[in-house]
Amino acid sequence: MVEQIATNATKNEGSVLSFRVVKTGVLIFWSIIIGIASVRVAFSLIQKKPDVGLCLGHFVYGDGIVSTDTERKETGQIVVISVKTIFVDTKNLVVLSPQKVVDQYSCRSDLLVRMKTKLYPRFKYGDQINFFGKLSSPFNFSNNNGSTFDMQGYLAKDDIFYEIKSARITGVATTSENTRVFDNPNWLDGAQGFVIGKLFSLKRRFVGNLERVLGEPYTALASGLVVGEKSALGPKLLEDFRTVGLIHIVVLSGFNITIVAYALRKVLSGLPRIWGIVIGGIGMFLFCILVGGGATVIRSCFMASIALIADVTRRGYNVFRALIFVALIMLIQNPMILFHDPSFQLSFLATLGLILLASPIEKRLKYIPDRFGMRGTVAATLSTQIFVSPFILYLMGQLSLIGVVVNILVLPFIPMTMLVVFLSGVFGFVSQIISQVIGWGAHILLAYELLIVQNFARIPFASLRTPSFSVWFVVAFYVVFLAVYVYVNRRKET
Repeated sequence: MVEQIATNATKNEGSVLSFRVVKTGVLIFWSIIIGIASVRVAFSLIQKKPDVGLCLGHFVYGDGIVSTDTERKETGQIVVISVKTIFVDTKNLVVLSPQKVVDQYSCRSDLLVRMKTKLYPRFKYGDQINFFGKLSSPFNFSNNNGSTFDMQGYLAKDDIFYEIKSARITGVATTSENTRVFDNPNWLDGAQGFVIGKLFSLKRRFVGNLERVLGEPYTALASGLVVGEKSALGPKLLEDFRTVGLIHIVVLSGFNITIVAYALRKVLSGLPRIWGIVIGGIGMFLFCILVGGGATVIRSCFMASIALIADVTRRGYNVFRALIFVALIMLIQNPMILFHDPSFQLSFLATLGLILLASPIEKRLKYIPDRFGMRGTVAATLSTQIFVSPFILYLMGQLSLIGVVVNILVLPFIPMTMLVVFLSGVFGFVSQIISQVIGWGAHILLAYELLIVQNFARIPFASLRTPSFSVWFVVAFYVVFLAVYVYVNRRKET
């Protein structure tokens, strides 16, 4: 991992939480960044959702454009629509007078609406659609342990406050990318839409190549590993991945991003130093867009970019400061992720645990051979598992007890799996035969990984389930942990 590599690089610099004298300029810089982030978070707590009047809770119709990549599941697909026009269907609404229908039942147009619809026809980014369905607010739901997941807050962080659960699409048209560029009053938005559309189109064709040579559930796992495709593994298989503590490889995580960054640097190593780093940074940025730009992806890409900048300027790279800086910038951009995005929360905690605990744990695992990176893998797995366990128990009510063993058996094969899957998908653009031959190797690796997951998930007591408890117990754990960590390291420095 980038984080692990950076942590190992700073081992000789002393504690990552060193207590040196801070320069005035540096202190002012950090104070400004922290202050802006704090103000943004405070104002996000009083954010109000847009008013749609009497349209809420009634059947509506309108048109809009698909604004993100479509999420496909076994039972259908989920699309986010940038609504142009939306009106109440007055045939299903008792009204007082025709005048009020005209004046009061035309809803606002500047809305993002999440819609669930049938699996076919399939929609993609940029499609113009007509829709019909009942407009409602998202509802929160309870997990297996009785805790409530704040679905409203989770969607609100992306400015989505309303949904249509069973949308009926009555018309579809596709807007060409060139039209979006040249007809858009804001040329920058048009150019952005053009690039995003092309990248999403490339991803769909890549996943289509994998579907032809791998089949399910191998394609779902393969596309999740390489391009972050939210395909349908099925509820049973997803539960198996959670049980064995490997859910982080099903959707693109920091581990996968690091492999991509490392591969880019290797491929570009023949270029002049500055060009290799710059092109690698641009490649990471485009890859971040390609896979949807979730919180985990953004954090990992951002941290990799900071490492590249440090390499260009020949300055030292402190992974702890980089993590805090990235987190603060993300909060300034979207403060709601602090409380409403589990991906951001878990990614931050996992990386922090890796920074603080991986090195001390690895020093105590000298009895484990370092061949094939075994000792580092065990240390990284233990450090992240220890640090995120309280939050996972609070969030999901479930904690894998065999996660360390399964991670050791699977993670060393992930880089090779990603490479073979990538080659199979790329050669699918050129030759179906070559893609099929390479696909056999990908099939073997994916089958091994699924076999490990499914068999270990059947072990009795593979995971621990707990009843719901207050988030303040989680906060207390991290406060006490950090206090002890700081105390111990200050003792070492003195």
